[in-house]
Amino acid sequence: MSPRTVSVVNMKGGVGKSTTVACLAETLAAEGGLRVLVIDLDPQSNVSMMLAGQDRWIELRNGRRTIDDYFDQYVYGGEPRFFREFIAPGVSDIAGELTLDLLISTPEFRNIERHAMEKWIRQGFDMQQLAQRFSRLTHSAIESVADSYDLVLFDCPPGMSMFAEAAIGLSEFIVIPTIPDYVSRLGIFAFRKRAIRAMEQRRFTEDRIWTLITKFEAASSLHVSEAALLKDQFNVFETVIPQTEHIARAAEWSDVKRSIDRKYAGAAPVIRRLAAEFRERVGLI
Repeated sequence: MSPRTVSVVNMKGGVGKSTTVACLAETLAAEGGLRVLVIDLDPQSNVSMMLAGQDRWIELRNGRRTIDDYFDQYVYGGEPRFFREFIAPGVSDIAGELTLDLLISTPEFRNIERHAMEKWIRQGFDMQQLAQRFSRLTHSAIESVADSYDLVLFDCPPGMSMFAEAAIGLSEFIVIPTIPDYVSRLGIFAFRKRAIRAMEQRRFTEDRIWTLITKFEAASSLHVSEAALLKDQFNVFETVIPQTEHIARAAEWSDVKRSIDRKYAGAAPVIRRLAAEFRERVGLI
């Protein structure tokens, strides 16, 4: 059985995208028993740091086990390596037996796309062919490890890159974390059009694109009114993620293994509700 594939994406940064990926991955792996692979497509490397910690991130980077290095072999050539060799097994500072693996990103990843485009355009590729090539490379990578996972989560960069479009095109579902404000809501309309076009190629419909309200402040009348509009206009999670220091602190790596309750503290119940709702939506009950 192939894993469920989900892209977590927003055109804007600072909306809790990487935090959403990390908390879903950890909770579903630790308490849901799912085999989860996280693929970091964001050169900011936030989810890589959250799930691997700085020391292991440096070790993987020095060992050339990054997403940059995987695609690098197709851009620059060299001795081919299997996709599985780049994946870091058993990440996270959550205690217990869990299958949570990670393909890290680094700041250099932003250069790979530019160099690939320069090289392949010189070889006569047009933009559509470039997109198809990125898509085929990503698809073959996932297929090669499909039997090992129940869920693959793509942490996409802000904006839209060739790699993000490839991930969206391969995903069965899309999650759009967003802060409830006017500008963010308008941005979702524009992004959804592109996402729907990509998903229609696989005959998926817009009901597989979900909005997640994050950093919600119940005392803010703006947040309350904008959240209502989001729920009226989009397919929105019932679970709303509040603005809380507990979630911010959970992003900090701990060298001592800890439980979900200890890591997320007062936010643990809402993280569990999100994970349960997400699991039901993607059909991994």
